[in-house]
Amino acid sequence: DCCSPMIEVSIPSMEREVDESGKSKKRFRVEVLFNGRKHYVLRTSSEFQTLHRKLRKIIQTPDFPSKRNPHLRTKPPEQRRQELEEYIQDIIYQNEDVPQVLLDFLHLRHFHTGNKISSMDPLLSNQRVVGFFRDPYVSDCLPDIIVDGVLQGFYPRDVRVSFTSPALTDLGPSPSIEA
Repeated sequence: DCCSPMIEVSIPSMEREVDESGKSKKRFRVEVLFNGRKHYVLRTSSEFQTLHRKLRKIIQTPDFPSKRNPHLRTKPPEQRRQELEEYIQDIIYQNEDVPQVLLDFLHLRHFHTGNKISSMDPLLSNQRVVGFFRDPYVSDCLPDIIVDGVLQGFYPRDVRVSFTSPALTDLGPSPSIEA
C-alpha cells in the first residue's frame, strides 16, 4: 500500500497522577510519531470516550472498547490499554483524511495529508498573505513580520515565541593589509 499513514500512534503505558486533593488518576501515555518526530500526550479514559462521541458524529467508527469485561467487573488495565491503542490505530488506517477531532486529541496541529491539496489552504490559493508598503529589500533588514510568520508556522498558537535580533556592535573600520 503506497499511501500508508504518516502518523503512528501507540499507547505503551499508563501513568498514575495524583492531583491536589490526593486523588489518583490513571492516564494513558499516547505516543505519536509524525513525520519522524515523536511526542506524547496523556489522556484519561473519559477523554477517549469524549473523542469517540465526537468522531461518531462525523465518521464510521470502530466499536469503542468497553471498560467492563462480561466475566469480570472491569478489564485489566493492560487489556484496556491495548484495546484503546487498536481503536486509535483503526481510525487512522480507515480514514485517509484523519479527522481534525483526532488530530487535536493527539496534539497534531500542523498535519496535512500529503496527497491531497485543500482548496482552503491559504498558501495554495492566490490570496495575498503579506503586503509591504515599500520594498523590504531596500530597508535595512527584512521586517520581523516575516520571522514572526515563520515562527508562528512552526509553533502552536498557545506557545509565545518572539524574535529579537542580536544587537549589532560597531566594530569600526575593518583593518587593511598594506603591501
